[in-house]
Amino acid sequence: MIRLFGLKDAERYDWTLKEGRYTIGRSPECNLVIDDYTISRYHALIEIVDQRKINLTDLGSLNGTRVMDQIITGTTRLEPNDMVSFGEVEFQVATVGKEKTSVGSVSVSEIDHDLENATLLPIKDALRLDSAGIAYNPKVFGVLSELGKVRILPDPGAEVFGKALELLQEIIPAERVAILLTGQGEQEFHLAASRLSRGESSGSFTISRTIVRELLTQRNAILISDPQFDPRFSDVTSIVGSGIRSAMAVPLFDEDKILGILYADTTNPFHHYTEDFLRITAIFGSVLAAKISNHNLLKDRQAKERLEAELSVASQIQCGLLPRKLSKDIEGYRYNAFQTQCRMVGGDLYDVAELASGRILFLVADVSGKGMGAALLMSNVLAAFRILYRAEDFSLLDVTRRVSRQLLQFSRAQDFATMFICELCTKTHRLRYVNAGHNPPMMVRGDGRVDYLESSGIPIGAFDICDWKEETLEFAAGDFLFAFTDGIPEATSADDQLYGQERLKELVLSCRGQCPEELTQSIMLELRQFTGRAPQSDDITMMTLRRKR
Repeated sequence: MIRLFGLKDAERYDWTLKEGRYTIGRSPECNLVIDDYTISRYHALIEIVDQRKINLTDLGSLNGTRVMDQIITGTTRLEPNDMVSFGEVEFQVATVGKEKTSVGSVSVSEIDHDLENATLLPIKDALRLDSAGIAYNPKVFGVLSELGKVRILPDPGAEVFGKALELLQEIIPAERVAILLTGQGEQEFHLAASRLSRGESSGSFTISRTIVRELLTQRNAILISDPQFDPRFSDVTSIVGSGIRSAMAVPLFDEDKILGILYADTTNPFHHYTEDFLRITAIFGSVLAAKISNHNLLKDRQAKERLEAELSVASQIQCGLLPRKLSKDIEGYRYNAFQTQCRMVGGDLYDVAELASGRILFLVADVSGKGMGAALLMSNVLAAFRILYRAEDFSLLDVTRRVSRQLLQFSRAQDFATMFICELCTKTHRLRYVNAGHNPPMMVRGDGRVDYLESSGIPIGAFDICDWKEETLEFAAGDFLFAFTDGIPEATSADDQLYGQERLKELVLSCRGQCPEELTQSIMLELRQFTGRAPQSDDITMMTLRRKR
């Protein structure tokens, strides 16, 4: 298997790939998605034949694909340890071996030993600068002042990390310093930045699993004075085999979360790290952790703002799908529809249209779920009905069955919709309707009686069953039809009380002399008073049709 890993602005990518072909790009349809503005929707194609044969093809990307800093225009062969850039996002190619666990360009030694003879400081204690060796050292505070400037740099990437490591080496006698950021799995790391004593960058890094475990589980800062003379490290090849005489590691810790590791070591026998050095390193780690955390919060906020902007557009589109009134008045009737969603987009829908026969169609439905998924389903259901309105032989039962089958066939098993659909003949004042598992609308008679238009079948899209019935009733002068979704009876007060069906009936009856627009306003006012500060828990849709006297 091949591993492809990279880092951009603290965003880490780590994929283990088997033999096969993988598309790389910004599109969600790609196998490997890189969410960066420099990446084309379909940027490149990688084909893994085996560990020795890896082919990379640029797919005409806007910002190009580079292998070892050389731009490619067609297909090229990749080798293990090659550096590949898609746009401005750099990756490294590696093979997945058996002897070491490689994550990014970081290897974690499998040999496991304890740290009994090491100095371990809880991170809170390590951050205390109460030692005289630190408190009165002008060079230390000069470097820490420069470190503070690092926090104003825009992104915690190569520039920030490189500058921080350079400053650390000014006051710590370290031949190697490195910043390792945590990956997706336990004890997985990416080498975010490293620096040798000569100012060079290290292409790979090995760290002891002993150190890793202590940092991740106990969250202690670690000081190993001289592992060459500590028998507990005699077999730890990642330390003794490298000739390391002293090493330090501190967790990049912020808001109860380990973001990574700051590490330093030396092979110089005249350099022995002390607790003062460990405390300085801990201060550097604290600044870097805060920088990374703040950047992540900024990215989260920016992502939330983008999502809210997209939802705002989606909400406007959805509102545009719903009619406010017919292109002409309904002779002898007054009509009003109203909707408010508990989120920016929702799953309630209603419609009113004139059929080819001249009859007027009314529709109220509530699809399962909330949010964007429900909104997409709502749009699908509404579009399906509107296509069928044009049929000369329009039938309530036929369109109910056909839309139900489509919903069942092209949606998930848990997707369905309750629905009330009716058609009115304004000449005969006869209303025909089908109720598919929906809240029973109220037919309020002129004398105050209420007839509930009960369900005559299951919700559409729930099962492959077409057993609905069509019912008929007469519209007398002064009667009105009130259809609604469950956001009204299931509205909840601050003390978790439901508004309820009976309360709604009493309100509608008390307002039966009002016109449809006034009835809608009265119900919404009552609901707001009932729920108080409790948030709206579901979409609310109302449709009222009154026959004039």
